Order: sequence, then structure tokens, then C-alpha cells
Amino acid sequence: MTTHANWWYGGVLVLLVLTVLLALMAGTVWIGPAQVLRALGEPNSQAFVTVFSLRIPRILSSLICGGSLAVAGALFQAVFRNPIADPSILGISAAADFFKLGGAMLLPWLPGRNWVMAMVGGLVALAILTSGRALANPYWLIIVGVALDATFVGLQQLLSSGATTISHSTFNGLTWEDTTTLLILGVLGLAVALVIAPWANYLKLTDSALQNVGVPVSVIRWSLLLLGMYLAVSVTAVVGAIPFVGIVVPNIARRLVGHDYQTVLPFSMLAGAWLMLAADTLGRTVIVPSEISAATMMAVIGGPFVIILLQRGRGFHGMSTR
Repeated sequence: MTTHANWWYGGVLVLLVLTVLLALMAGTVWIGPAQVLRALGEPNSQAFVTVFSLRIPRILSSLICGGSLAVAGALFQAVFRNPIADPSILGISAAADFFKLGGAMLLPWLPGRNWVMAMVGGLVALAILTSGRALANPYWLIIVGVALDATFVGLQQLLSSGATTISHSTFNGLTWEDTTTLLILGVLGLAVALVIAPWANYLKLTDSALQNVGVPVSVIRWSLLLLGMYLAVSVTAVVGAIPFVGIVVPNIARRLVGHDYQTVLPFSMLAGAWLMLAADTLGRTVIVPSEISAATMMAVIGGPFVIILLQRGRGFHGMSTR
């Protein structure tokens, strides 16, 4: 890792620590640093309940979700060789959300229902996405993905028209049980991603070049795709679909720390965690006592980013993921 990259790693770590401290204190009620420390010895106080039952689970959930979505986006971009490929824009998150809602209505008795049904939805979307000619052209891939996303969003709206449980893609109200689920699923997936990060570098070469040196191209490609889908779906199963994290963070990461995925993936994990926590903290404090959902905040942040990325000619052909 270069000295330049080390500086950026240090910068994002400092931002992460400062934002965690701010998120602990900020909210409908401001709790100063002294009150946070005092709450440690007063488990029956209102400050303790606010910090340890409400804010800490929300902070941990934001961090793991942001890191997971950013790494998922980086993996998809490596496989598809497309800088705006991401589970949220390609319809995978929307499919997971739709199947999760269907499971809540039709299979309420199923153990681990949300994650199981979200995974089924992700697999269905991925199967549709990787069949046919979409993979042959970056424009077709995005068009098919956007069509998939619109289809599953529409189906979800139809299905939820008479339902009482609708996903709002927010961290508000998450319990320690939800947070524990996210931590287990997310840490497992992120650990695997860091271990197999070199595989993403192999995909910078052509398939024929990889086959000549005996690298199992299909195994690598599908392993990375399934891992990226798993990370995105695990977030959707608990929180809901949150867009653009997987586009914004990896593209910035490649500019700041280079194109080696052994550097890009860990940086994306940290930067994605910070971005999600910052967006959620801003969303819950800017219009107190109401709040703006994480999905809405990321749409406001990510939409203009993608527009600028494409308008400046750094999209499909102008900007490489290599």
C-alpha cells in the first residue's frame, strides 16, 4: 500500500470515529459526552436507554450496512467491468425486498423468513440479469437492470397496497436482535470478501488470457457475484433496499487508493460505513423530531453523483474499473 493510500485510510478512520461520537450524542435529545459516560453507571436512566438501546444499535447497523453495500458494489463492478453496476441499480435489492414482503404475507411461520425470502429474490434477479445478451454490452446490462428494478418495485407496491407491513429502508426502530443479525451476516460476508479480494484483480484480464494460465474464470466470476448479492441481500432483509452506496463509494475509492482490489475493497468497506452512518445521522437530526430515511438520504446523495459521473464522460467507456 502506498503512502498516498495510507493517508486516505487514516482520513476515513478519523471521519469514522468523529461521526460515531456525534451519532452517539445527536438526536431528538442532545446527550453530551459527560452524560454518555455517566450513563454507563446508571443503567436505569433515560440517557442509558437512549444511548445503549436506541443509538448504539442504530450506529452499528449503519456501519455494517454501509460497508456491506459498498463492497457489494465493488464486487459487481469487478465482475461486470462496469463502473455503475450495483445490486441496487440492477434490480437485485428490489427483488429481495419484494420477496421479503411476499414471505411476510404468505409464509409467516418460516424460520429466518426475511433473509431466506430475500435471498430467493436476489437469486431470481441475478439469474434473469445474467441470462440472455445483457452481459455482452454495458448499456444493455444497465437497461435490463433498471427494468428489473422498476418491475420489482411495482410488484412490491401492488403487493403492499393492502398490507400493513411495508419496508421504508430506515434504521429507525432497529433492535439489538436486528443489529446482531446484521453483524453476523455482514462480518461473515466482509471477511470472505477481504480474503478473496485478489480474485477481483484476475478479472482485469480477458477470459482467454485467464484460461491460458489456468484460472477458473467462471468459478471466480460466480463466486464474486454470489458474494456481492449475499452482502446486498443481507442488508435488504433487515433494513430494506438502500440505493447508490455501491456506486458512489467504490468509484471514489478507485480514485483515492488505486485500482488494486486488495486496497479498494477494505477502503470501500470503511468509506461505505462512514457514508451510511453520516447519511443516517444527518437524516435523523436535520428535521427533528421527524427524520429522513437512509434510502432517501442516499438517493439525494447518490443520484447527482451518478449524473455527474456520466455527464463528464466517465461512465461505461470513459471510466474503467480496472
